[in-house]
Amino acid sequence: MKNRKNILTYIVAAVVTLVVSASSSWGTRPLQGPENYTGKLTHGEFVSCEGQILNPPAYAVDGTWVLHIERMTEPQVPPPANLTMIVFRDGHPYLVFPHIELTPVSLEDGIYTYTWGLQVTATLDTNTTPATFAWHVVFDDNCTLRNYGTLTYFGLANN
Repeated sequence: MKNRKNILTYIVAAVVTLVVSASSSWGTRPLQGPENYTGKLTHGEFVSCEGQILNPPAYAVDGTWVLHIERMTEPQVPPPANLTMIVFRDGHPYLVFPHIELTPVSLEDGIYTYTWGLQVTATLDTNTTPATFAWHVVFDDNCTLRNYGTLTYFGLANN
């Protein structure tokens, strides 16, 4: 009977240890809720097919963007996100992306990096005030459709 009591005591102690260590490790994991970053596109940077920044830029760019980042469950692992973006070129509607599912790439020191397809990288830097956003596209048409090989739209968050 004494051995049974000792074994039961060890089992209870082991279970308590597991529960305490599991709950303390849960506490160290970021469990923040979803986040929405909204903002305006401030400008665009167009790089020629020869690698030179076009100055003046090919187009005057403005617009709005909303980046919805899902709940983070693992530290330093970017959570899923989606983007809504409206781009105006020379004062006229140019592109409308009502809902883009982004693919997480990295989360490093408050900088979230996502991709969309093979050509687009979206970056949110939450270290700046306000947060900064960039939408970078590398075209693969060998400049047959435009006189620039890459473009980047830059934006500032409102929140």
